[in-house]
This record gives sequence, C-alpha cells and structure tokens, in this order.
Amino acid sequence: MTLLSGLSAVLKSASDNHVSAVFGVPGSPITDIVDVFMKSPEFSAATEWFVNEKIAFEWGLGYSFSGKRSLVVVKHVGMNVLADPLMTSMIHTIGAGLVILTGDDPEVAGSQNSQDSRYYGSLSRSPVFDPSSPREIYDYLGDAFVLSEKIKAPVIVRVTAAILNDETDVSDIFDVSDVSNLLNKSAGFSEGTLRADSSAWQYRMKGRYQRSHFANDGTLRQAAEDFCRIENAGPGNGVSRKLGIITSGYCYSRVSDVLKLIREKNISLAASNGSDVSDISDISDVSDISDVSDISDVSDVSVLKLGVVSPLPIDFIRKFLEKHDTVLVAEESEPFIEDQIRVFGNVIGKRSGHLPFGSTTAEHILSAVENAGLKSVPVSANLDIYKRPEKGPDFCGDLFYPYFYEMLGRLKRETNVFVSGDIGCSMYGIVPPYSVLDSAVSLGAGIGIGTGAGRAGQAGKTGQAAPEKAIAVIGDFGFFHSGLLSLIEAIKKNVPVLVYVMRNSAAAMTGGQAAYDPENLIRAVLSGGPESEPESESKPESGNLNSLNVFSYDASQIRDVSELDDLYSLSREELSKGGVSVIVVQWDGGKKEV
Repeated sequence: MTLLSGLSAVLKSASDNHVSAVFGVPGSPITDIVDVFMKSPEFSAATEWFVNEKIAFEWGLGYSFSGKRSLVVVKHVGMNVLADPLMTSMIHTIGAGLVILTGDDPEVAGSQNSQDSRYYGSLSRSPVFDPSSPREIYDYLGDAFVLSEKIKAPVIVRVTAAILNDETDVSDIFDVSDVSNLLNKSAGFSEGTLRADSSAWQYRMKGRYQRSHFANDGTLRQAAEDFCRIENAGPGNGVSRKLGIITSGYCYSRVSDVLKLIREKNISLAASNGSDVSDISDISDVSDISDVSDISDVSDVSVLKLGVVSPLPIDFIRKFLEKHDTVLVAEESEPFIEDQIRVFGNVIGKRSGHLPFGSTTAEHILSAVENAGLKSVPVSANLDIYKRPEKGPDFCGDLFYPYFYEMLGRLKRETNVFVSGDIGCSMYGIVPPYSVLDSAVSLGAGIGIGTGAGRAGQAGKTGQAAPEKAIAVIGDFGFFHSGLLSLIEAIKKNVPVLVYVMRNSAAAMTGGQAAYDPENLIRAVLSGGPESEPESESKPESGNLNSLNVFSYDASQIRDVSELDDLYSLSREELSKGGVSVIVVQWDGGKKEV
C-alpha cells in the first residue's frame, strides 16, 4: 500500500500533468502546499511567493498565453483579490491550462472569515472541482487542466486543511504499468502550442460574452454530470426512499464514515429503544458513538456525490430529489448547493438547522441523519462557546507588539484618535487588554480605512472634536499586498493620516515568508506631494508636509513601554501636523523562545 497525503497529491499531479510554474500567496490553509513545491527538486526553481493574488493570477495568465501550464495557489479570501482578471479571462480565451487551487477555511482557524470559494464558480462561470480525498485531488487537478484547455478559460479546484492532511492509498499511481493509462488525460499536451483564440476579438464585448456561453455551457454541463455518481441507488422501479444525501468535497468522506458506522453499529434512526442521541456535542470522533441503539437500516439511504459543484448537474439532482422523501445536503462552508435546490421542497441542511454554518463534522452529519424526519431543527444562539480565552493575544509570539499597543493605547486615550488596523499579527490590538484598534477588516485595508475616516471628519469619537489626523497600523506584508495604493491616494488627495508600517520583515502569521523593505518606496511616493496644492493663504511656508521617520528596536531588550517614549513623542508631534506622516517601526529579536 502506498499512502499519499493531500499535499503530496497536489505535487505529484502537478508533476504528472506538465505544470511549468506554481505561483502562491501565503495564508492558511495553502501555505503548506507552496512549501511542498519549494522543497521539491523539480519545482523549487519554478515556484514563487507573491504578495498579491491578482498579480500571481496575472502571471498565470501570462504563462497560459505563452502556452505553458501553471498553478495559482491562494486561500479563499485571496479569490476576492484576483476576481477582477478572473471574470474577464473567462470570456477573453486563454491558451494552456490555468488552474486556481483555492484553500477554504470552514473552521475559520486562520482567516478573517469563512467565505466559500464555490460562489466564484457561479459568479465567473469558472467550473469548480471539489475533491473528497487526496486521490481525487490528484485526479481532479489533471482533469482541471484538460478542461481549462477545452473551454479556454481558468478552472478552480477547492481544498480544505482536512483533505490536505488526509492520506489515501494511491498504489496504482506509482505502478509503472498503469502510468500510461493514468496520464492519458494529459498525453496530448504539448508545451508552447496552445494560444488564446484571437478570433474572439472580431466581436464586440457583448458578442464575446454571448460567444463564451455558446461555446462552453454545454461542455460545463457535461463535466458536471461526468463527475457525479450515486451510491446505493437501489432498485430502479421508481420506489421512493425516505432519505437521500447530496454531498461534495471532504464532507463526502465524513458522510461515508457516518453511514458505514451506523451500519456497523446497527443504530436505529428512530432511536426506537428510547436512547437519547440528540446531544452529541461532546463526540470527538465518530467511532465513539457506540451506544445509540438499534437501527432500522441505513441501506435505504443513497448518496449523490458531486465532483464538480459549479455548475451543478441539475438534471441528476432533480431525478435524485424525486426519488426521496427527504434529501440532506451535507456541505461546507455555506449552503451553496442547498440554496440552489431548496425550491424542490424536500431539502434539509444548513438553512433548516440540521447542520451548522461553517465546518460540517461527522458528529453534525450523524445528528442531521437522526433528525431527518423533522422539517427544521432549532438552532442554538449560544455564542459564548466561541468567545476568546481570557488570556491576552499572542501576536504570533512576537515580543514587540504588546509594548507598541500599550504605547498606542496611551496615545489614543489622550487624543481620542481613530485607529484602523490590519489583518495579520497586528490585528490582535483590537481585543483586550489593548482594545486599541477601531477596525481590522482585511489584508492591506488599514491605510484606506484610516484615510477614509479622516476625510469623513469622523476620526474622533461621537460628540467630540475630530483630531487633525487618523491613525492607520499596517504590517509590511499587508502594505505591499494592497496598502501602497491607499497611501498614494492619501498623499495625492492630501488626507491627513499617520501611518505606522510595522516592519518585522515577514508574513509572520502565515509561515514567515520574506516581506520587502518598504522604506525607499515610501520615501519616493511621499516626495510627490498632493496632486493639487492647498490655497495660498492656507499653504504653510514649508510646502510639502509629508514625512517619513524610521524607528528601530531590539525587541528582546525591551523591558518596559517607557522605552518607546521616543516613538510616542514623535507620534504626538506628527498628529498635530497636516499631510501624511509615515513611521516605519522595525525590530529584531522579536520572537518568544519556544
């Protein structure tokens, strides 16, 4: 037996399917994928980290137009950033296969939200593969490249941390006698020969849009049908079954485990002996549910497994729904499939309360099956279980941030200034005991939100005079990701804002990937000044008020916040000025000993 993890399956499939380059942006859960490529002798020179998903995807397009296959690896929120070129590339036509491998985070274990990447399939009309095992990761990536070249558009493959860390037997992949059969899907690929279809440009934009539908909709419908299957279908005499389950992705593996265990334990769906199966919140593993009573048979439960979830194989689904009294949709994170088929009336899932929003565990599925006879299940509104622990934030183990936020808290108390933050290690300044930040929305957004608050005249608290400047806190990686353009807008529009760029020289929350040095770039954009100068009577003699200061610390030697008094004093001074002030705060020795 040869076991292959989800991470290794991505690597092997890329190797077997002639991928020329891998472009990634760090973030949970996909950081480990790119690290695997970085360590691979075959791909180390062809794998690159990027600070921005749009740029990584555009490089992928460049490879495609040049006839070379590439894999773009981003986390779910990164799909938001690359959405602009993705939308138009769907009707532009491309050359060689381009696949986006997106990592969803249903547990919200390392992200600012739990958005569901499958919606980008519906929005862009890019097909979305949703593998259920490492073996399917291997297979579906190859299928995705072939389909991309067939429809001349990018294809999305969705994974989660659970499937990446799972293992499956793939002995046949390494069986030399089977290699030709396994790889025949890419056997006809010849690097450098595929190009975008220039004939598309004979049409106006509306014509190209219509053309993409005519050219691809039938192919996509067929792909959706080709990658779905019904298990335990039963007799074909039209007899209606009580329960069916529609599922995709790693949820399929969990559904299979639950149904297998129910059969093995002979648990009664009706709990006919009176055993209480309603409270399973403390079950950490589906194998623990040994004591839940005699079952009627779950051999009457059939499963429709979807491999392509956008578009949906609606005809298959409709026929499946017609043959069952009730159909449970088991998916994560959002009710993407459920919402599209609820109109049939016999569908339960997240909307009906049978399953929670976000991650869907084996315990959740067991509970949903047990309660499938109910139209709806009351949803607990108890959010206390999700509260943060009493102990203070860890700041990714960084020693400097606590002192910085203590200093910034003093500054905020004395000036009542609005402070916008960013996503990353610095975002923990929004929670106790610091509670300094007024916002922490998304990567790179700190400067834009801070300048927006300043321009709106709402930098101070309600009922109090607004200070001259708002404050924005952003990490160096977030600055290059998307903060730079906001700084340029602030300078050109002459919006007063004080920006702290926190330079720890790494994307510290996502694996420590190197971040560029922002100092020279900031100095260059600050020197430009506003696009239009203020009126002469109000124009200070000093001209451009924009300023850049750099502070350096050895965090391992700081013992008290008073050692940041120089930074505090300059900050007070800069808040009293007009223009844009940037303070780059850099430090070494900032990690806790493990």
